[in-house]
Amino acid sequence: MNPKYLPTHLPGKLDRIMEESAEVIQAICKANRFSLTSSEPGGGPNNATMILSEIADLRHAISVAEDELTERAAIVVGNAQLLWTNTLVPAKELRELYEAEDISDEEFLSDNKVIAVCAGQWHREGLEYRFYRDPGFDDDDNAGC
Repeated sequence: MNPKYLPTHLPGKLDRIMEESAEVIQAICKANRFSLTSSEPGGGPNNATMILSEIADLRHAISVAEDELTERAAIVVGNAQLLWTNTLVPAKELRELYEAEDISDEEFLSDNKVIAVCAGQWHREGLEYRFYRDPGFDDDDNAGC
């Protein structure tokens, strides 16, 4: 990755994620063929080091694109849009709120991809939930919730 040639617009940033993902896969395949500890015959970084380097490039590509994507992220519900927020909670917190403490986090996550609430929706994201808020919901007016 040469910082001088990094893309500056979103489509290019997304293309970079694909390219870096392919380089991670390529490094892993090479390690599977020759071992994690092998290196080029002339020396240099071993395959484990190369995988870590490619993962670092991928992590950077993701974070750069993520900044722009979060500004545009929304959930369409009927004619409205729920907006992406920074609010991210573990499954355990939602299990406690919904008094579902008799099941495991894994069961709760499996059973609940989306949880609708008055102010928006919780969407499963990895092993946590991201809150998408209804911009028309007034926090002071909780009638009907």
